[in-house]
Amino acid sequence: MRTNIVHELKGDEADAVMLMLPDDGNVQRWAEGDPAADELLRVWYVAITRARRFVALAVPEEEAEEMALLLTQYEVPVRIV
Repeated sequence: MRTNIVHELKGDEADAVMLMLPDDGNVQRWAEGDPAADELLRVWYVAITRARRFVALAVPEEEAEEMALLLTQYEVPVRIV
């Protein structure tokens, strides 16, 4: 299994991508942020759009439900484990 950082994947693809968002407030940042003004949001976008089949998001447990609600608003299938 090969592990890459996001900057190494730009223009490349992978069957699966896992994006770790360990800090509190990242779900709110994702929901309300402006990618035109926030470099980190652009990096997250690059990461999740590299996946051909599967994306896993790792968020703090207390933010998992909030992330699930955000994703289901956009009809993204969600499973919390």
